[in-house]
Amino acid sequence: MTLQSMTAMLKRAQKYAYAVGAFNILDYNSMKAVVDAAEELHSPVIIQTSVKTVLFWGYEPVIAWARQLAENATVSIAIHLDHCKDLKVIQNCIDAGWTSVMIDASTMPFEENIALTQKTLEMARPKNISVEAELGAIVGVEDDIHVKEQDAHLADPEQAVQFCHTLAIDCFAPAIGTAHGVYKGEPRIAYHRIEEIARRTGVPLALHGGTGLSEDVFYRCIALGCAKVNISTQLKYAHINGFVDYHLQNKVYNPLKPLQAQYEALKAAVMENIKLFGSEGKA
Repeated sequence: MTLQSMTAMLKRAQKYAYAVGAFNILDYNSMKAVVDAAEELHSPVIIQTSVKTVLFWGYEPVIAWARQLAENATVSIAIHLDHCKDLKVIQNCIDAGWTSVMIDASTMPFEENIALTQKTLEMARPKNISVEAELGAIVGVEDDIHVKEQDAHLADPEQAVQFCHTLAIDCFAPAIGTAHGVYKGEPRIAYHRIEEIARRTGVPLALHGGTGLSEDVFYRCIALGCAKVNISTQLKYAHINGFVDYHLQNKVYNPLKPLQAQYEALKAAVMENIKLFGSEGKA
């Protein structure tokens, strides 16, 4: 299949109360693990790329990996640019062939957030590329975006409604109490805000900071309207530990063996989340 935007897959997930996993890849090995896991479980999936990853490898290599894997797959696959503040990077991804992009202007005043999101929509729409935007401050560190916990604020439902009614976005990421990175305590999720924002906007919601949340939290958030769940930190751990653990246990200096162990660890993590999110068999 060809790469697709995430618009249709998220609308379907929203309608049938499951979520599509958006997995942050780091290289070809991790991207292949994501796609192979989705194929095995017959699930739609979103290959998610951070700005740092894209700039590290380059636009053309990353999109070439994604196209090759998608062409040999039977499930719906989107490639999404995560948390980007730079319109130039967004434009470069659009030109290269990304099928979905996220403009993160959440640290800016409300009107500026709307203006930058509108510019992104104008860039993306001619190529039928889906757009995600964020409102509120999500705790933690995502790329070069630092949000101190005491400064973090939840998305205001009234602003969320205005934001989504002003802008024809395909996915909305409101701050609802989750955090990027590793949780240091029990997250306090504003479930009432998820429910209200989902009901009043009608837009599929993205749950950021998915790594480390309990099954019950996932089930409840998905049932309330979160149709996209981001997983990044868990894959970073699997990426490093899968390789290092194999080497420490075997002391074999054949790089392909720890790379295979890394692939297996990544694939297992992705499959675990696909089953948890309810997207198995939904491709």
